[in-house]
Amino acid sequence: MVGLYETLGEDEQSRSARFRFECDRRRFIVARGSLREILTRYLATPPGQLRFVYNTFGKPGLSPECGRGLRFNISHSADLALIAIALDAEVGVDLEHLQALPDYAEIARGFFSPAEVDELTRLPSGVQAQAFFRCWTKKEAYAKARGEGLASNGTPPTGRWSLHTFQPAPGYVAALVVEGVIPPGRILFCPNFPRTRSIARARPRSRSVSGPKIPS
Repeated sequence: MVGLYETLGEDEQSRSARFRFECDRRRFIVARGSLREILTRYLATPPGQLRFVYNTFGKPGLSPECGRGLRFNISHSADLALIAIALDAEVGVDLEHLQALPDYAEIARGFFSPAEVDELTRLPSGVQAQAFFRCWTKKEAYAKARGEGLASNGTPPTGRWSLHTFQPAPGYVAALVVEGVIPPGRILFCPNFPRTRSIARARPRSRSVSGPKIPS
């Protein structure tokens, strides 16, 4: 993990120091360090020299001198992280660890449409968690792809956006939104980076999703 930490920018290192719990600090370092390791495989820039810029809502992107066409997005929850890479297309990814919440319906009312809330409340309590987080990840991935906050637009992807949902690991749900019509066969999944080198086989024009395992 020391090697990954050394590749982080000063702002990322400062952010890692503000985590209250060591496990959260380690997760952040591994996720952001792995992001840099993956991006450098597409760019002629060492991971420690990559520079990020952020929009008003905090969506990160590569600074112009590092690469204009490459887009990425990252999400992490509990012990897993997802990193999405796309060329010349905006991309958003969201990952959630299934967990019990006090009142799914009450939270949903603040972000879901009335029809979605009604559908959720009609489900048996035993499946509400998965249904809630599946809907949540779709909305979050869409908002991140657009570079907006979740509350700004809860509309699911239509038209120029492609939505893909999947289960990256037991106990997790995730959603990927990519600008344009992307057939499932064009999405390359590269799990468990950096323990495997499968990401090296990703072609620059492929949309790829990598999931580094974060040490607890």
